[in-house]
Amino acid sequence: MITRIAIDLDDVLADFTLATLSHKLNRKVVAADYDPEWGFDIVRAYNTLQVPGVEKETVQSFWESIGRDDWENLERLPDSAWLIQRCAELVGNENVCILTAPTEDPECMAGKLEWIQSNMPRWIRRNFLVGPMKHFCAKGDTLLIDDSSKNVDMFRRWGGSAMLVPKPWNSAHADFRSIQQIFRDDLR
Repeated sequence: MITRIAIDLDDVLADFTLATLSHKLNRKVVAADYDPEWGFDIVRAYNTLQVPGVEKETVQSFWESIGRDDWENLERLPDSAWLIQRCAELVGNENVCILTAPTEDPECMAGKLEWIQSNMPRWIRRNFLVGPMKHFCAKGDTLLIDDSSKNVDMFRRWGGSAMLVPKPWNSAHADFRSIQQIFRDDLR
């Protein structure tokens, strides 16, 4: 039985990948533009989508170009309010937590914290954990909701339950269900 739920921030609650690509490329990038072959590699996606003749970004230069304001001003995904509310209904406010893995730039974490403060209901604004080791929170009664196949697989290996949110960069890329439909189907 699930008694705790951990929710990833980027691309589950906030529109990071497609919005960042759109911003950096100066044009709208949609899910259909993202080749599943690129996997969880936004730098490869950016370099492939970039117009010919423009210098390619390195991993370092790409991530250094994303500042605190970029993290703070991400748009909420359409189902994020519903997701937070539904999770609270299932397990109670005190048992819902946002998990997020920042880049190595301290400004990233500051921007993410500001995003949480500006976009989430008051009750969850202090319910967050930061770090790349999401699997460390895995337990038999804990559900992780994430867009990273790697995070979901690791969380399951460590004894937790996990729900993979379909995105073009993960193994569920061919699943076109909404998060609401996934909840109805998977958490009966």
